[in-house]
Amino acid sequence: MANSDSNSSISASAIADYLKENPDFFADKDDLLADMTVPHESGRAVSLLERQVKILRERTIESRHTLNSLLENARYNDQLFNVTRHLILLLLEETHPKGLISVTESNLVTQPGIDACRLILVDTPQVATNMQNRFPSLFRSKQVLAEQLDKETSRFLFPATLNPLRSAALCPITYQNSLLAILAIGNQSQNYFNEDLDTLFLDFITEVLGTLLHRMDTAS
Repeated sequence: MANSDSNSSISASAIADYLKENPDFFADKDDLLADMTVPHESGRAVSLLERQVKILRERTIESRHTLNSLLENARYNDQLFNVTRHLILLLLEETHPKGLISVTESNLVTQPGIDACRLILVDTPQVATNMQNRFPSLFRSKQVLAEQLDKETSRFLFPATLNPLRSAALCPITYQNSLLAILAIGNQSQNYFNEDLDTLFLDFITEVLGTLLHRMDTAS
């Protein structure tokens, strides 16, 4: 009886720890392994081996999904890199801000997820005031701002776009902390551009644009 009480006092966590430390415990205990069962979602009991096979199968499927997601992200990043590289090489050939605007807008608007693109030069007090009144946080932080758009704001940012856009990413283009322009890219989905937006490639493009705009301004 005392022996039974001693065994019953062993906690489930202690047993689990022991089995983790001794993964080959069942190697020579086929009879015990065959008799062990665990509950199943259907209500019936299944053998420990069946449950183990099920768990391993689920983990394999989960690992495959994770790998597919990583590969998809790698392909997407590779595409973004090629787009960025191509755009920057074209920008380096331009000698006037109008050329930068044309090349930037015509290239980015062809990319998936970008339904409209506009490069807005903040080169007059009127433009600067209008933009600052509408997007004060953009001027304060000089960081990419993801915005949900109403129809009026969509028309303000993208006047040439017939259908109103629902979200946009506003990317400040600066040189030595001076705001020179704003790159606005829009999408018809309300949640496409949000606070989780990865701005790595956008930051790189805007840094190049800032340097080129400053160079053109000092050369004129």
